[in-house]
Amino acid sequence: MGSQLCSTASTEPRELHDAAALQAMKVQGVSNSQWTVLLQKHPGSSLGMDVDMFEGKSLIVYLVCEKGLTADWNAAHPEKAIQKGDRILSVNGKKGDAWLMAHACIDDEVLDLVMQRSENSSLKL
Repeated sequence: MGSQLCSTASTEPRELHDAAALQAMKVQGVSNSQWTVLLQKHPGSSLGMDVDMFEGKSLIVYLVCEKGLTADWNAAHPEKAIQKGDRILSVNGKKGDAWLMAHACIDDEVLDLVMQRSENSSLKL
């Protein structure tokens, strides 16, 4: 699913992620800190992040693109920036089912995301 969320027209270099790095993100502990992110899509916009949804219950961010709605959010809200390793716990009230959340990210115009930071993150909320 990841490449569907990032713009494929971008000329920026793509960071390669191996299975071991993704697995390490999945097993990291999570903190109790949660925050809300509100993204408004517009024609031609890209969500600007790649996620892994095969954990089943949440979406794990494994790449934040340099351009897109996520980068715009991060620039405007550095204290609530989305970063690699964060988990999306719900999208527009949908939670506990990664496939439903992923489809909401693709289909819905407004995205109300509940995020959770991993314990080993360098950025603390």
